[in-house]
Amino acid sequence: MLFLFNDALYDLGDVNQTARERGDALGINALTLRNMRIGQVVKLVREWVWERPALAKSDPQSAIFLASLVALKTNEANALLAVAPTTAKSSAEVQVRLASVSLVTMKQLMDLHAEGRLSGHTANMAVWSQVPARMQA
Repeated sequence: MLFLFNDALYDLGDVNQTARERGDALGINALTLRNMRIGQVVKLVREWVWERPALAKSDPQSAIFLASLVALKTNEANALLAVAPTTAKSSAEVQVRLASVSLVTMKQLMDLHAEGRLSGHTANMAVWSQVPARMQA
């Protein structure tokens, strides 16, 4: 499964297996993962992005873990935008948006990624400018 996290594109493979394997590597056991709800996942995304704003590109292992959790718990989202505004005072203010992006768009983004031309602006124009505000978490 292709997944867009901010302006980084990842191939998650089997999301259940990826979440479990990455969770194990991060010290999060399978039972904890199974019991997590999407609200808890969004809270985790906010906390990790608050601590490391460039996480999507600077820490691919953690980004893939978070992406696989979002995909697993929503059963439809394949894109995540998580940004801490410059005026934010806590992780609760990290803006999170989820989207289900068409395979055609994801393939186009993958081609740009492979060419080293995927940017935040491109991702925004292809995905986030198209997503209704009601999809915000």
